[in-house]
Amino acid sequence: MLKQVDDLGKVSDALEKLNKVKKPAVSSEKKLQTIVNDESKRRLIQLNVNDTDNKKSEIVDRSSEKSEVLFRRENIDKNLISFLKPMSFEAEQFKKLRTNILFPVSGKPPRSIMVTSAVPEEGKSFVSSNLAVSIAQGINEYVLLVDCDMRRPSIHNWFGFGDVPGLSDYLSKGIALSSLLEGEVREDILTKYYLSKGISLSSLLLKTAVKKLTILPGGNPVNNPAELLSSEQMSKFLREVTERYMDRFIIIDTPPPHLTSETNALARQVDGILLVVKCGNTQRKLVAGLMEMLGKEKILGVVMNRFDMRSSNYYGRYGKYEKYYGK
Repeated sequence: MLKQVDDLGKVSDALEKLNKVKKPAVSSEKKLQTIVNDESKRRLIQLNVNDTDNKKSEIVDRSSEKSEVLFRRENIDKNLISFLKPMSFEAEQFKKLRTNILFPVSGKPPRSIMVTSAVPEEGKSFVSSNLAVSIAQGINEYVLLVDCDMRRPSIHNWFGFGDVPGLSDYLSKGIALSSLLEGEVREDILTKYYLSKGISLSSLLLKTAVKKLTILPGGNPVNNPAELLSSEQMSKFLREVTERYMDRFIIIDTPPPHLTSETNALARQVDGILLVVKCGNTQRKLVAGLMEMLGKEKILGVVMNRFDMRSSNYYGRYGKYEKYYGK
């Protein structure tokens, strides 16, 4: 279930009191309010969608099948609900989250947004993928979804693609991205590596079934993602896509910073950060520490994933979704 609840804000001085709380997991809105307050009107979204089964959609479109294709519609993850079920209650919550981001209470909307979590299996890729779809479904917004989890890349799988080159290959080889985004492939900028592998520049960015959404996969797993993501090449990449393409929103899916150091480097280069918390699972001290680590001023909001509607007053109204999506 997804539901939108009261506005919440940054980490407050109440963080110092977290260690006095006996139960360690964030399991309700009240408990999360011990971590955030209403100082700057952040938004908390609660979700309860089975986003960890990694099952595929039953929708099959064989009209454009070829003998060799990278994309297969039937391989789209069933939890890409903003695309597969755009009129559902859950998809509507991502639209509300989109509105909060595009039309902030004050200031300009963030052009680059990092989505991360405190620990693995929280649903960050579920949130980043569905949010990217929702924004791209708007009238004027274009989205580039970047998979920065170069140890365990998965964004390409969410949209029905097989394993392909991506960000790790770009950062390692230093390819000019402006030509790639414009769909121009010039032989003089192709490296010997790509020529030898038979991989064209245009194959790095993948057009999805959503008209205005393009993804940059994580690419081949590497042993030095921290060095690549904190490199000047990565900074140049972010500057180029945000400054050159003003109509493009950049959503960056990153691994938990407690496990990797590269997320910390990225946090300094983006406009805003969304945190994903799995209800009843995440240690509150980890959430508090994560906010402190990434920078309170950049936190756009918190997304509570897999919120149990039976524990709230909303269960009677939205309980039917529980049966359909499972727990």
